[in-house]
Amino acid sequence: MKALANALLISFSLSTCTIASYAANDFQCHDFLKYGTPSKADQYLCRRAYTVGYNYKTKQPAWVAFKLTGQSVSKRIKRHNQFMPDPTIPQKYRSELSDWKKSGYDRGHLASYASMDFNKESAKESFYLSNMSPQKAGLNRQGWARLESDVRFWAKYKGEVYVYTGPIFQGKKIKTIGKSKVAVPTSFFKIIYAPKQQQTIAFVMPNKRVAKNKVADYRTNIQHIERLTGFKFLSALPATEQEKLSSTTSKMWKTHYG
Repeated sequence: MKALANALLISFSLSTCTIASYAANDFQCHDFLKYGTPSKADQYLCRRAYTVGYNYKTKQPAWVAFKLTGQSVSKRIKRHNQFMPDPTIPQKYRSELSDWKKSGYDRGHLASYASMDFNKESAKESFYLSNMSPQKAGLNRQGWARLESDVRFWAKYKGEVYVYTGPIFQGKKIKTIGKSKVAVPTSFFKIIYAPKQQQTIAFVMPNKRVAKNKVADYRTNIQHIERLTGFKFLSALPATEQEKLSSTTSKMWKTHYG
């Protein structure tokens, strides 16, 4: 009975919840994981506008997933940088503001603020450190920022998109920052699925400067990301469809009207 109780442990904070020790296939958060959960996680976080599979060892998301629509990305509110530790993560497994100070890395949003700011609550939740990975400024403020902007355009152009994003760690020795030893990713992935068109496009960018006009150079296919991460994406789709979408490196989608 105690094991069962632990497996179903759910605690609520406002209208958000955190779920620990939950079977990956059973966890749902709105419909962000409609097409499958990428992997098991130490803790699952369900927010108003995104969901997280959190990794206690790296002290950051293993992955973040969310859905964007043309309507949701058309709503904007003024940005207020209110970064904060996530109180739903046990203290020994989370990062603190002090870990990032003078670290040489940006607090890189995985669910970007500009995609989450359709109301004050969802915008505020995007600033939890449980939604951050250490990113070099030359990535976070350049190529990654442009890709995030492209994704918002694709939400308008395609009608709706499902996004999966997260850090990648390669090598035997992983750098860390701060007293909490937050792991520094070697690269980042982002997968975009447009269900109405049955199309995917995927990217892997190194954790270093990427020019805004070079985003298309970092296209890859989902199977490559799966090999790097050990995750499985779009697993709820029929096997033949999932295989076709995952093995294809898409041409760059258009990034503006006309």
